[in-house]
Amino acid sequence: MTRGLYAAVSGIRGNQTSLDVIANNVANMNTIAFKSSDARFSALFSQTINGGSAPSGNLGGINPSQIGSGTQVSDISTNFNQGGAQFTGQNTDLLINGEGFFVLQEAGSTRLSRAGNFSLDSGGNMVDAATGRRLQGSSQQVGTATTTISSVYIPTEVQFAKDTNATGTTVKTWIGNSSTTTANWTPGVAPLIPLATGATARTVEVAKLVNFSISNSGAVTATYSNGDRLSVRVDPNTVTAGDPTTARTEIIHLPAEGGTYGSDNDGNGTSNEATDAGVVEQHTTASLQVFSAPAGGTAMQGMQMNLQTATVVNPKGLVYEGNNSYTAGANAGVISYGHAGSESRGGLQSGALESSNVDVAGEFTKMILAQRGVEASSRVISAQSQVLQTVIQSVG
Repeated sequence: MTRGLYAAVSGIRGNQTSLDVIANNVANMNTIAFKSSDARFSALFSQTINGGSAPSGNLGGINPSQIGSGTQVSDISTNFNQGGAQFTGQNTDLLINGEGFFVLQEAGSTRLSRAGNFSLDSGGNMVDAATGRRLQGSSQQVGTATTTISSVYIPTEVQFAKDTNATGTTVKTWIGNSSTTTANWTPGVAPLIPLATGATARTVEVAKLVNFSISNSGAVTATYSNGDRLSVRVDPNTVTAGDPTTARTEIIHLPAEGGTYGSDNDGNGTSNEATDAGVVEQHTTASLQVFSAPAGGTAMQGMQMNLQTATVVNPKGLVYEGNNSYTAGANAGVISYGHAGSESRGGLQSGALESSNVDVAGEFTKMILAQRGVEASSRVISAQSQVLQTVIQSVG
């Protein structure tokens, strides 16, 4: 007679778990990029009273007779459908319009997140506003150099140095991050590298970051106090048809708003971006070069101005770690990194955040059903208790 009691208890436990999940969903209805979950049930094993039999002779078959043992929570599934857009107007706020996750660096490991509420720290790194974890990006390739992975870094100060000849014509323009403490320069002082060939003088200017924008692909364009801009673009000559992963990204320099990109990267008079230095200068005969370290010196920090996103084979296999971030669970599958908007990754929308995908009306409907489930199971327990009491009294 106790079988019904245990079955009813399992119903209370399952519906209580469902209520817990619903409570968490409703509590996070205003959490940035929160993904709601749903508790799903399956029946427990059944006790077979009669296994049934096949038809025989003039007799028909007999169906099996089984008594179930209750219910259990089979899984708690996360809904990764995209939430609505909240427009904030802040250039550090990002929304992924489609599939993908932001990649956050933490103590040698990575975390995935849909929450794009980032900020810029004092060193120029884009960081997660909740924990300070750095947003992962990739370096710009110079020539045939290999892309490296680092945090998204936007120089808060940039040193511009122009080498000119006797007639005042710019021979070469150098740029670099003057906020680093490397040995090859000091802010406002000419870098310890020789003048460019044909140059007789060098002027050095330190410009501070004024503002920046982030494109659909994650490329950064930064404007500095002298009006010059540093930006990232895809070198069209390195893109293989149908395979955007072959594209090379490169730092470019525009000395004024409205300037156009030059076609000769290294100033040698030949437009060949497959072999040129990988950076573009607006001047006709001058090239733009990033400062390099002197002999025995320390190389400066590179400009990591292109952020990456990631896609997962099975997002439902991710493990939620709190602070709007996930780690790869055993069933998540392969994680693929790359530029936003490429392959199956969604593009970025700057100045907007993804809202929670919690359907409040749906959650309250599920809450009523779960509540009724608990009440019904409680009534069954009460009825079973009364039956037991009747039996005990009759025996006594």
